[in-house]
Amino acid sequence: MQAGDEQAFATFYDKFAPGLFSMIYAILHDHKEAEDVLQEAFVQMWKRTATYDATRSSLFTWAVMISRHKAIDHLRARERQSRLVETVAEEANDFATSAPADRADYALERSDERERVRAAMAQLGEGQREVVELAFFAGLAQTQIAEKLGAPLGTIKARIRRGLIALREMLGAVSS
Repeated sequence: MQAGDEQAFATFYDKFAPGLFSMIYAILHDHKEAEDVLQEAFVQMWKRTATYDATRSSLFTWAVMISRHKAIDHLRARERQSRLVETVAEEANDFATSAPADRADYALERSDERERVRAAMAQLGEGQREVVELAFFAGLAQTQIAEKLGAPLGTIKARIRRGLIALREMLGAVSS
């Protein structure tokens, strides 16, 4: 597989896919999502066969770890999406049941808040702004951001942390 032999990878897939699918399904409890995550995991394994080190783990353990991380990332993204939908539904309900004057005030206040956040985001450095946007507006997990940007996970975590600290300072200073 490390030499790029597609037949070796096909054999690897045939041998391990059923067990990995079962594990992913046990985490996600959704057949379609488990299939999608299994495919993502095998794509990552194919791209990263060079990272496999037989002295550190068995091939199956390596595949399990990649698959498990993909499933957990997917589960976290699903939970973030669910929380977002609940929040939007609650705000829509609050908005619908409030008096017209309250709604106008609320809309104006939310507009001001959005503008403050936009202005603060614009003040961040490009690297910090990009990872914060991917994490909080695109809903990507840190590992997904690292893969997308081709950067080490530690770098992504540090940029997000520094970006959030900077935003907190900027937004705290504006509201004071």
